[in-house]
Amino acid sequence: MNAPGVTKNVIIATNADGGLYHWHTTSGKRLNKIHDEYNQLLTCDYKPDGLEFLTGGSDNYVRLYDEQTRQEKLCLINGANGEPGHSLRVFCAKFSKENENVIISGGWDKNIKMWDTRTGAIERNICGPFICGDSIDIHDGYILTGSY
Repeated sequence: MNAPGVTKNVIIATNADGGLYHWHTTSGKRLNKIHDEYNQLLTCDYKPDGLEFLTGGSDNYVRLYDEQTRQEKLCLINGANGEPGHSLRVFCAKFSKENENVIISGGWDKNIKMWDTRTGAIERNICGPFICGDSIDIHDGYILTGSY
C-alpha cells in the first residue's frame, strides 16, 4: 500500500479462530488482532486506496474500519432504505475497485448485497448464490460469484 499515512507492506487475513490479523509482510510480525468473542470473522478486504478495510462474519454484518486507527467506522446491518441486510453468515465481502463507495457481500442466506458506504443503503440485491467462501469478484461492471 502506498496511500499517505498507511503502513506499507501490511496484509490482513481472517483465521480459523475467528479473528482478523494485520501482518507485516517483510518482518512476518503480527501487528494487530481484532477479535470478538461473539462473532467469527470469515472474510476481509482492503479498500483499493488502503485507507479502510472491511470484515464479515457469523453475526451477519459487514463492518467497515479505518486502517490507521483500526476502529470500526460503519456497521452494515440493514440497508438505510429499509431493506433487510444479511440473515445468515457473511462469507465473502469485497470493495469494488471501480467505485470506492461500493461493497458487495454474500453468504449463506443466498443473497448478494451491493452496499453504498456513503449512505448505508443496499443498492441492489441478487438472490440465488449460496456463498460459502471467498467467491465474489467484480470486474468491468460484472459480478462473478461461486455457489455451493
